[in-house]
Amino acid sequence: MTMNDFYKWLESANFKNGDRLPSVREVASSLGASTFTVFRVYKGLTEQGKIYAEQGNGYFWGKKPEIVISVHEREMERVERLLQESWESGKFSVDAPLPSIKDLCSAYTTTLGTMRRTLEQLREKGILERKGQGRYFFRNSRPKSLKTKEIFLIMRCNSNGDFNCLGERELSFMQKVYVESHRNNLKVKALGYFEKEETFLDASGNWIELEDCRECFGAIVSTMLVFHVGKLLAKLSCTRFPVSVWWEHPLYDIPRALKKERRFAFFNLAFGEFPGRFVGRYLKERGMERVAFISPYHMSMWSVDRLRGLKKTGLQVYEAVDTTHASPYDFTQEPWANVRFRRILMKLAKNIPPVDAWVVSNDRVGVELLSLVNQGKLRRAPYMVSFDNSTDSYRNRLDSFEFNVNALAEQSVFHLVSPGVTLSKKNDFREFSGHVAEK
Repeated sequence: MTMNDFYKWLESANFKNGDRLPSVREVASSLGASTFTVFRVYKGLTEQGKIYAEQGNGYFWGKKPEIVISVHEREMERVERLLQESWESGKFSVDAPLPSIKDLCSAYTTTLGTMRRTLEQLREKGILERKGQGRYFFRNSRPKSLKTKEIFLIMRCNSNGDFNCLGERELSFMQKVYVESHRNNLKVKALGYFEKEETFLDASGNWIELEDCRECFGAIVSTMLVFHVGKLLAKLSCTRFPVSVWWEHPLYDIPRALKKERRFAFFNLAFGEFPGRFVGRYLKERGMERVAFISPYHMSMWSVDRLRGLKKTGLQVYEAVDTTHASPYDFTQEPWANVRFRRILMKLAKNIPPVDAWVVSNDRVGVELLSLVNQGKLRRAPYMVSFDNSTDSYRNRLDSFEFNVNALAEQSVFHLVSPGVTLSKKNDFREFSGHVAEK
């Protein structure tokens, strides 16, 4: 009996892909052949790819499906996604090793083999490192020097080089950048960007040319309330050092030419739909279905995005918005700004139908609404949640979404030390999550 004769005999049985074939003994008995002959034919057909073998289970018709590999690949993708979410939420410190493989397996409910393969894959990508059998840690692509290096912290300023902080988030970011820089043996030099004249000024009001700062280790830049941000980035693009950009503008405005530059990293803290989605899920978990979104700043993209995020969670949303202003900064430019601000809020809030909760665009709005309630000018909301988690939210016991400024400062500094090393899958920007701080 030849191999072709045997294969034709198998074909006549009309086996389908994956069907188990008769055992060697059964075939030998049916055809009156020796078990050695049948085994040799089975082996030859296996080598030709016409059938396949599974150790301990026998032989099967057709090509072996790659189920085991694809399952492992899907599981590795899941684990990598969870690791990415931990990175974005700030659970991983770039200055400390990752938890042990056993602890990571427990945290992400996976096997030792899958976790090892995922971590090794990240190591091959140049994101993680490992010494011997120790824990994995984020790769430092620029060796630390015993000599202190200088970095720039660039934020907007006036003509004298003075920086007027308009919010707690900015002040907190500055403080945390100094702390993280000190931990990395970096010295911070604060520079102001005077947008009107497109110049950089030090604390004494002296002009600084970035092109002359050849010894600079890197720069961290805030784009908050920088209105023509393209001009600022054009000046930074002429430098050679890595740059971390706190991007406080719509995400689609990130310059394409800089997206692909390894030395630039764009960090998104507050823009996009994710804050609204998070708050929406938070409310739904507490059994709320109908909410009102109140914003006197709905000319801004961040307000529009938060409303979209709320809607995408399936909530029924009543829109109480005013589209004549883009930010709290707008009201500081008007005479009788606070009076106008309160009138707008009164108008928006008075027409809200019965709902389960009020979602307000930031803490300033929430605090002002609570003040109007205490004065008897508005009815009390069934529940109110805000964004920013400022000190005022604690004074007024206002639940508020807290943006992850800690992770922003830590990873901004880390990018200067290790440009391009990130668990973020998006090349355009690196986005941070947050949480609702309950009071």
